[in-house]
Amino acid sequence: METAILIPTFNNAIALANCFKFLHNLEPQPSLYIILENNSIDKTLELIIIWKRHHPNTQLIRLWFRKDAVQVLGNPYAMIGTIRQILLDRARQLDPNYAIFIDDDIFLGNKDFIERITGWHKDLVGAPYLRKFPEGMFIASKWINVNPNRKEYAYTLKRQACGFQEVYMTSGGALCISNKLLQDKRVNFMPILTNEETSEDFGYCIKARKHGYKVYLDGTLKMGHMIRNTGNKAWTINKEGKYIDFKYPESKT
Repeated sequence: METAILIPTFNNAIALANCFKFLHNLEPQPSLYIILENNSIDKTLELIIIWKRHHPNTQLIRLWFRKDAVQVLGNPYAMIGTIRQILLDRARQLDPNYAIFIDDDIFLGNKDFIERITGWHKDLVGAPYLRKFPEGMFIASKWINVNPNRKEYAYTLKRQACGFQEVYMTSGGALCISNKLLQDKRVNFMPILTNEETSEDFGYCIKARKHGYKVYLDGTLKMGHMIRNTGNKAWTINKEGKYIDFKYPESKT
């Protein structure tokens, strides 16, 4: 079975170094690593070059975005959506059995992560790591709301996930995609679903569901996520280099 791990990274050398430690310990290793680096000015590129020396099954894609790229593109998720789409397209060319997105600030607590997440034989499976939402820290997934307020709030958030379960959408930070879905060119990260007011990865899940796929979360996995203290994102800056005010679309628990 061929697997490809897809890693987007930008100016995040400390987290990436730790991410690499966990990836290095995976048993079995993936068939291929594809890293997309976005014009970093810290030691990110240096780390990748060292990584490649010890992991020759690594491909590196380098991009450069202008500083006001998000503002020009008109959507705060457009740049990361473009990055994920390029990684997705490269994986399509290589045609592995599974493509697995792992963000540079995600840590894998299971050495057999690849066997576990692919072993369900499902088309779209996420992993349960925490991230910041406007309401606080929750798993980076959304469930269909079955509570009395479901007419007002269609989705709900949770702080724990037990076992293997279906969710409505899950995050691209740790996302396993089967070859069937990978090669389904109707389902992409770009363009962003602006009418849904959602992120590029949640939007990908929504598109997948619209074409008959189900979305799952593997709550048996041990995951870590290095969360920065600032609520600002590195790509949300204006032409003067100042952070713009941006919040994720709200959900209710």
